[in-house]
Order: sequence, then C-alpha cells, then structure tokens
Amino acid sequence: MSILLALLAYIYNPSDWQHYPRLDEIRNFTADAFNTVYMITNDAIIELDDDSSTPERIFGAAEGLPLEIAFAVYDTDLRRVWVVSTSGELYTFNTTGGLARKIFLTTTSSIRRLGINHEYVFLDHGSSVQAVHKRSERQADVAPDSTTVWVGSYNPQNIRKDYPFLAPWVFLDERMHQIPYSAVFTHRNKAYVSVYGYGYLVFDRLSWRETLRYQSPRASEVHSIFAADSSLYAFGKNGVDQLVLKQKKMLYHPFEWWGTTRNETPSWGVGIMDKLRRTNYEKARLIEGNLFLLERREADVFNVDKKVLSEIRTQSWIYDVDFRGDSLFVATDEGVFLTLISKGEPKPLKDERSKLYRDDVLAIVRGDHARYFWTGRLLVKQTGEGWEYFTSPGFIPVPQKAIAGRDSLIALGGAGGVVIYNPETYFQVQLTTKDGLLSDDVTALYLEGNYLWIATDAGLQRFDLNAVFP
Repeated sequence: MSILLALLAYIYNPSDWQHYPRLDEIRNFTADAFNTVYMITNDAIIELDDDSSTPERIFGAAEGLPLEIAFAVYDTDLRRVWVVSTSGELYTFNTTGGLARKIFLTTTSSIRRLGINHEYVFLDHGSSVQAVHKRSERQADVAPDSTTVWVGSYNPQNIRKDYPFLAPWVFLDERMHQIPYSAVFTHRNKAYVSVYGYGYLVFDRLSWRETLRYQSPRASEVHSIFAADSSLYAFGKNGVDQLVLKQKKMLYHPFEWWGTTRNETPSWGVGIMDKLRRTNYEKARLIEGNLFLLERREADVFNVDKKVLSEIRTQSWIYDVDFRGDSLFVATDEGVFLTLISKGEPKPLKDERSKLYRDDVLAIVRGDHARYFWTGRLLVKQTGEGWEYFTSPGFIPVPQKAIAGRDSLIALGGAGGVVIYNPETYFQVQLTTKDGLLSDDVTALYLEGNYLWIATDAGLQRFDLNAVFP
C-alpha cells in the first residue's frame, strides 16, 4: 500500500506570528521616512509595529545578515538598510525582501561608529574612517561633513541634558535596582529608550508619558512551557518567564527570589522553594493542579493547593509524564509505566505490538479523545477502542527537544526547527528561520487552541496554526 505524503510549503506572513525576542543587547534604533522603526540588536534587525511599537518582523542570519551586528542605519534615499558587523564588514539589506548583500572593502577592522549622509556611508574604526559611495558601492577618499549622522557615538551621560522630561533617567527593575537608560531615539511623536539587560521603553513625545514597557524574555535554556492563571510560563534553568497574555506583558521570576518577601514566586510555586533540593530540572509539567519536575531518574511532584511535595524515584530515565484522574503515566528509556494512585504500584504499559515496552518513549501528548506516545521513530495512539501506529514525519529534528499536540496534530521541535503534522493524513509542514522562527534551535513547545508557542535560544514566539491547517 502506497502512502501519500502531503507536504505544505508555508509562505511567511507577519500576521501569523507574535514575537518576544531576547534583547540582551540593543545596538541602536533607526527608522524609514514614514512610521516604521527598526530596532537593531547584536544578531537581528527587528521591525516594530507602527501602532503598538512591539516586535512585528525579525530579520537575521536567515536573510544573510551577519551573526554579530554592530550597528545599522536606514537609508531613506535608497530605501534600504546599511549594516556593519562588529568586525567592520559592510552589508546592504532591503526589508521588503531578498538577502543581505556584502559590500567589498579592501580592509576590515573593528568598528566604533557608523555614519551616513546624502551621498556616502562612513565606517569609523577609531584610527581611520572608510567612506563608501552609496550608489556605486565603491570606496572613496572622502571625509565626513557636517551633515553626516552618526550611529554608535552617543554618550548616555548626555541623556539628562538632552532629554530633561525623561527624569529620573533610570529604570527601576524588579529588585528596585536603578539601571541607567542606555540610549534614546526619537521618531515623529515617539521616543524609544533602550535599557541594557531589560528591553526598551516607549514614550509619547508630546506628554513624555510612558506608553510601553517591553521586557524581553530572560529565562535561559527554556525546556518547558505551560499555561496557568491567564498567563504563559516558560520554565528555564535560572528561572521562569511569565507572559501575561491579555496585557502582552513579560515578567521574570528568577529562582533565587522564590520564597522571598518580594512576592516574586509564580502562583503555582508558592510554598515550593523551601522543599526543593534543586532548581536545575530538565522538564516541568503543570497537570491538574500538580507540578511535575523531572530530572533524570527522579521526579518531584508538588500539589499546588495542598503545598505538599512528593517524590518519584526510578531506575529508568524519565522523559515525560501525564496524569489524569487516578492514572499516572511515566515515559522512560525502558518504556511507559502506568501507576494507579489507589494501588500505588507502577506496571509496564503494554500495547498490541509492544512498541512501548522496554524501549525509549520520549514524550506523551494528551488529546481530548486519545493519548499519543512518541518513541522518536513511531507515534503510538491509545484510545478506548485500542491502539494505532503511525510512521514519523518526513523531517524529524535531531536532536528532538520538544513535543506538543492534540488529537490528530503533533508538533516536534529541536535542532533544525519545528515540524507540524497530522499522523492520520501525513499532512505536514516544517518551520525554520526562513519561515519566521527566531532560531532553528527549538527547546520547548506548547499548544494552546490554534496557537503553537515556541521557545528557542533566541526568545519566545507564537504561531497561528490556522495559517497551515484548515
């Protein structure tokens, strides 16, 4: 019997995505001749939404941009962006499409600032300045004039004098530490203020009233995502990012603050910190009022309401768990074990073909009418009627780091991006940085209705599945 494999080529549409990129270092802001503002980070050009001033489109290595960006400036004459890397390489990039193009320079060295006027682009290396004619893209022996606008030369200490209405010129973080503003960029009726290690603020230039406070994700090595209390939580090695969905507001809960008087503990974690022996878990699951924290051959289970911590200790490596009613499913490197809480003794879960017995079972996905077990090569479906077996999709991220899904829809993530497929019809689509991912290194997935939440080493984002599945 032949199998028809239906592959879907996704065409990128910014409206299908919501981006929450990591903003470890904002290099500068720049803008076109109209309303669009671009935020330049150390590895991307981020287009901000004209109305909300939040990230809308992100351009990075997939568009041919350098991996380490120093500065970038929008050329309103030629309607393109000039980008310079930290090593002094010059690129030109059109945000309407296409790949960045490298400009040939006779020599390159570390860059101090980037300048532009109506005819030339200037690269200031400190000891020398290179000039490049904008239209011919050839080097010229020309010195900057008084009309040259420089990026990267502003002294943050001048903010007090230049922007008196921004007083007190510092940002108070969650610990009430004062972080000085890094830079200010004004465009039309808005002022964009970058805050090192936090994100950026947006002010109305007429009233100098703060209109947006954008905090980027700060949890490192995010391995799990789940929802609770109208928020989305990204669980990492150093803490948890909380995204308040209605407000699109990001909060950060570092483990070192849990249990303190600062009230920095997520609601589901109150009372847990003094009971835990570690925080460096490999996976976290919040299921029916119980927080499962997995680490190798052990699992800590915290009942959120009762504030009681229990332990699971096995001889097998625990990959995933699922809990419903009186039944606890544990996926391990020796198969799946089922424990009926009323009886307390785990027993191997045996399917018709013994695919879940004494072999790796990497993940469990629960739907409304079925439960799915992923072995890395095979998807096993369990329903009240029995068992079904499905082959893997045409592309599998290697290594696999994340899985999410529902009835008839499975998403796999890892090195290489995300693949989303329907096991019954073999209909599938692959997403990479070319399709809108912040990074091809996917570390966690969570499915909420028709939205797929994706965590990568570059941040958090949401993808609308309606764009690929009718």
